[in-house]
Amino acid sequence: MDRLKLDHVKHVIAVASGKGGVGKSTVAVNLAVGLAARGLRVGLLDADVHGPNVPLMLGVRRREAAQGWSAFVPLASGSGAASSSNMPPLERYGVKVMSIGLLVGEDQTAMLDNVETVGWLVRNLLTLVDWGELDVLLLDFPPGTSEPQATLLKSVVLDGAILVVTPQDLARLDSTRALRAFQRNNVPVLGLVENMSYLRCPHCGERIEIFHRTDVERPISTEVPLLAEIPLDPALSAAGDTGRPVLITDPDGVQAEALWALIDAVRGRL
Repeated sequence: MDRLKLDHVKHVIAVASGKGGVGKSTVAVNLAVGLAARGLRVGLLDADVHGPNVPLMLGVRRREAAQGWSAFVPLASGSGAASSSNMPPLERYGVKVMSIGLLVGEDQTAMLDNVETVGWLVRNLLTLVDWGELDVLLLDFPPGTSEPQATLLKSVVLDGAILVVTPQDLARLDSTRALRAFQRNNVPVLGLVENMSYLRCPHCGERIEIFHRTDVERPISTEVPLLAEIPLDPALSAAGDTGRPVLITDPDGVQAEALWALIDAVRGRL
């Protein structure tokens, strides 16, 4: 099967991690907002079917539950061909956004039991959205290497991937598995983002290592360039909970400084 190349999208970039809880969606949302602020035309697809958090992080909530399978019929049967009925994305902070979380109520869970169907649902959602002309489309992958990653890696042309980790060895071990999955499918990994890397003392500015930093040498650290170290701070998580990314609420703060470095590094690789 030929891999799908999205028309009118210059770069399709996955933001991924091998382990949950590393702040991958936070990185993806701020990366999208920052690239848009730098003048790029940006789209963001939340590819996590069972935990779509991107809408909440951007201040969008759907409380009403979808009726039956009405939200999924066009996705399950979609051919991926453009049509006049393609879904318009939501625009937030200059970013075009789509997520399963915009199609179903936020309290609906266990929407799909068939693992393979999850992959094709996300693929069809990707192709049925009217993205328009984009410089970059970011795909916020769920953690791990199962679905929808497996289907998207086999059926969609991805121009690169960014991996998000934390300092602990477990996160780096799991992300090495994700690295190998991208390499097997000939997707270049642009770099590594270490989130929750350290804490900056608000009084003296000293760098404090909150989490144990592994001294085990993993391929994820030796084979992939480090793009940014993002410090731990309540402002980053609070911004996500309130639907206003930290680049909007505190564009000159310590976290924003690290995020701007990441954004400019990614721009350079594009």
